[in-house]
Amino acid sequence: MAVENKSISVPATVNAPDIVRPERKTLMMLVQEWPLSRKIATAAVLLIALVLSAILVIQARTADQQLLYANLSVNDAGSVVNWLKSQKIEYSLRHEGKDIWVAADKLYQTRLELAANGLPAGGGVGFEIFDKQSFALSDYVQKVNYTRALQGELARTITSLAPVESTRVHLALPEKRLLKNQQKNATASVIVTLRPGKTLDKQQVQGIIHLVAGSVTDLEPANVKVIDSNGVVLEGQKQGPEENAVSLDTLTYQRDVEHSLEMRAQDLLDKTMGKDNAMVRVSATLDFSKVEKTQELFNADDPVVRSEQVNQESSGADNTGGIPGVQSNLQGNEFQQGPASPPSSKNSRTTNYEISKTISKVTNPIGTINKLSVSVLVADKVKQDDSSTPPSTTPRSAEELKSIENMVASAIGLAPDRGDMINITSMPFIDPGKPQSEGEQVPANFLYQYLPLVKYGLIGLGILLLYFLLVRPVIKTMKGEVKKHYKTVQQLEQEQQQLQKQIEVEPEEPPLPVDEAITALRREVFQNQVPTAFILKNWIQEG
Repeated sequence: MAVENKSISVPATVNAPDIVRPERKTLMMLVQEWPLSRKIATAAVLLIALVLSAILVIQARTADQQLLYANLSVNDAGSVVNWLKSQKIEYSLRHEGKDIWVAADKLYQTRLELAANGLPAGGGVGFEIFDKQSFALSDYVQKVNYTRALQGELARTITSLAPVESTRVHLALPEKRLLKNQQKNATASVIVTLRPGKTLDKQQVQGIIHLVAGSVTDLEPANVKVIDSNGVVLEGQKQGPEENAVSLDTLTYQRDVEHSLEMRAQDLLDKTMGKDNAMVRVSATLDFSKVEKTQELFNADDPVVRSEQVNQESSGADNTGGIPGVQSNLQGNEFQQGPASPPSSKNSRTTNYEISKTISKVTNPIGTINKLSVSVLVADKVKQDDSSTPPSTTPRSAEELKSIENMVASAIGLAPDRGDMINITSMPFIDPGKPQSEGEQVPANFLYQYLPLVKYGLIGLGILLLYFLLVRPVIKTMKGEVKKHYKTVQQLEQEQQQLQKQIEVEPEEPPLPVDEAITALRREVFQNQVPTAFILKNWIQEG
């Protein structure tokens, strides 16, 4: 009955305009009613969500870019950037402006179009300088343009080598002379800038020298000089009549000889003792000196006639003439014959003999083996009596080691007279375990194919985090604020009866005056309109 009296007095004493209708609370009102700790937590979650969203947006714009060109010169980079701007192609610069990145879907098309326009030029002028020529050019200008074009093409070719970052080529081409003794030799200088951590070996330097010499008429390799960016002259391999027959240097050749002997012995041991049960190491001392020996051998027991000379003389006659002179030749004087002299003869013979000899010229080969030192390590015998106990090892006997020594010595050709040594030791081997196989490296292009999927996955993850960490807690809070006031009429009546019982138990207080009761009721309605609104709504529905 108390509820009914109260319900009748409210509409009778309170005017309709004075009743404040219940209003729904906005999000800002709910946030203002939260405690300070909850406000700080919500602000932190919101800040993290915004940062993640910004990172995802930036990554979405840049993740699909690939490298167009790297390590470009300032002129080439400027030309490429101007062309990209004219074509309205988005790009980004990295590595101090030397690297240019474009969208992955336009990478190959952009490269083809740049190549069609002659970009990048490669840091120099090539033979494209003759594409647009004027008829007013003199012969001197044509020669200068040809020299510039030849220098630029050589620089581009040398720059294509992996260790080279940039190249400058300078050619000195003298004019043709009528007389050969007046003709000067052509010379060339090459300046190479190497990439960080890269070097040029002698073979590569020699290749650059021959490339330049072969591209310029009447240019000898000896007149080509190669220096690096630090001003150090790079020398190539010296080739000439005094060069060794072995193409590799002495250290490499020695390592190859040792490795060949090791593999020859290791194959035998693996076949007889099993794999990973023996190890062979060979140390070879080689002779790289070039020796030429000439010998002359004489044979005194087998003489050979070299030359023979025979002289034979005869003198004397039966009659001799008169006295020589004028008197005997005059007329009337008879020729008088002198006394006859007896005949005489003289014979001589000279024979020269040559001792037989053999002349031989012997040239010893380069890289001959002077001495070999071989060390063989074999594993002990492994014996396991029970599966529960660890295996035991037993050293090999002297007979087994001797047979292994003879086998290895025969395989690699040991010569005791030469001073070769071999040492065989039996020791237990420690199993290091099988190394884990490293996964194959995924190429960069393969990763770029899946970058869009990764981007969308990160965006979806960010949205889920934003929902579960921010949106869902706010919705739960708003529902909780509303649900706690959704009470039925029976629940309100029960609460009223319990309140009435408490009032009956407590000592009765004098009733308030009507004006004060109305003022208190109005104050209560102003402070919390939800219970009053639900009571009035239920009364209207019940009729």
